[in-house]
Amino acid sequence: MPKEEQKSFSEVFIQTVFSLAPARTLAAAIELDVFSAISSEGATATEVAGRIEATPRGTRMLLDALVTMALLKKRGKKYELFPETKQYLVKESPDYVGYMVEKNDLWENWTSLTEVIRTGEPVMAVDEEEKAQEFFPRLIRSLHILHREPARRLAEALRQPSGSVAQHVLDLGAGSGVWSLAILLVDPCTKATLQDFPQVLEHTRVFVEKTLGNNCRRVSYLTGDVKTVELGEASYDMAILGNLVHSEGEKSTRELLGRLYRALVPNGKVVILDMVPKEDRSGPPFAVFFALQMLLNTRYGDTFALEEYSDWLKEEGFLSVETLAIGWHSPAIVGTRIS
Repeated sequence: MPKEEQKSFSEVFIQTVFSLAPARTLAAAIELDVFSAISSEGATATEVAGRIEATPRGTRMLLDALVTMALLKKRGKKYELFPETKQYLVKESPDYVGYMVEKNDLWENWTSLTEVIRTGEPVMAVDEEEKAQEFFPRLIRSLHILHREPARRLAEALRQPSGSVAQHVLDLGAGSGVWSLAILLVDPCTKATLQDFPQVLEHTRVFVEKTLGNNCRRVSYLTGDVKTVELGEASYDMAILGNLVHSEGEKSTRELLGRLYRALVPNGKVVILDMVPKEDRSGPPFAVFFALQMLLNTRYGDTFALEEYSDWLKEEGFLSVETLAIGWHSPAIVGTRIS
């Protein structure tokens, strides 16, 4: 294979400075409901402009940009949806994920990065109860859809030779419950307890009912702050921390792992799903940049390397640590309580 040509500094610099354009283009398209306006038959720029009450010139430029992003295809003067675009970006679709950027505080907060690096004070603290209860119900609608497939793969990877996964799963900071619900779907004998703040759990119940229907009795709820909620002793054989650690930070997570050791039965497992950078933090870019996202939006959040997780788990008695590839940006990290 020919060696990939290294880009010059000037090319990298210009592309980086301009890299905000795709994100803002997608956000504008969602705010204008462009994908719904195109419909299944396709439409010209003039037709779309009329439907979204915008100028033909601006609409044409926006649509062309979406074509370069592989979110639309173009046949002559007509723009058409890809099947995935129709599934995930048309508002009427049950799998619509545009909620994530419709009111995007996280996007706006990036403009404060310089000041936050200087002061260490986040723009907002989504790891605190008041803001969390306002912020996360909006976010989990999109994350539930985006995480369904990696959650299904995780459930299959955790399945034992007997076919079972766990008897009783504790899902901490459950959000929509997507990770534990996937386990309930593959193991009909599993029960789950979903923990989160009260206003978040109101939305969690909706996802549970949609997913399990008449089997909702297999799910119980634990209301409170993950930092202080009572977890009991020897109550569960699996605990899931799905996209939780990055907002909690090191101190809170290490304390939580100690509490989980007591809450789990012998041979119980802690399953951690998060953005995991390399030990020297030289990549992957998503995990490294997400640490800055946490600087902006939490008091103590960060992203952590596999080696850090392994050390924390072993210090708390989870002496066996392994990873599971689930076709996601990072592997699942599984710590097992040996005694």
